[in-house]
Amino acid sequence: MADMMKHVGVYGEKPCVVVFRELPDEPENALICLSGNLEGNLHDDVMSVVDSAEGQESNEISEVFFRRRLSDGENMLEALHSRKMLQKVPVDMVKLTPFPNQQVDLTEINKQLNNINAGSNPPLKTEVDPLVAESQAAGSVPLIEGGQSVASAEASAETSSEGIAQSMIDQATLMEEDAQALLSEATAKKAQAYEMAPELKPKRGPGRPPKTEA
Repeated sequence: MADMMKHVGVYGEKPCVVVFRELPDEPENALICLSGNLEGNLHDDVMSVVDSAEGQESNEISEVFFRRRLSDGENMLEALHSRKMLQKVPVDMVKLTPFPNQQVDLTEINKQLNNINAGSNPPLKTEVDPLVAESQAAGSVPLIEGGQSVASAEASAETSSEGIAQSMIDQATLMEEDAQALLSEATAKKAQAYEMAPELKPKRGPGRPPKTEA
């Protein structure tokens, strides 16, 4: 029997990767990537992650995409968004294909997973990473069959880009704070080491010669 494959399905007759099973404030919509629209290394990189042990062990492939990079070094989730490969579609129009010749409604899968995650109670709203949340809300590509207008999609894309940029700024700020903390710790360790072995302390070079009056 063939191994089960998670995160892959069809939208209409077109194969897709279900990047977000449902959006945080729009559980009736999902965010997918039509695998047939991916070309070259982008296709190979994305499908390799989907097929990986990490991808198959995760219930949310978007979290894995957020951690992984393409072969050219670009963040995988950001690349799919910036290249307009993420598409918002109704959940009830997506079917997962865990096995060849078998289709399961994404709506039913979402119900089961939400019940498990919430202990059979209605799911509670949880904190979502800003980048993930903005990417989930992206409607940068018009729907194949009825949905957002092009103008609405462009507006959503602009908002999403601002959110991703803000997330990157926040991450950079945290990195700067971490770097400052490491620098302070390094300075303290050096001071402690020089107290233990003063001979290791670098000798200061001669200062600038005193000025002489002409």
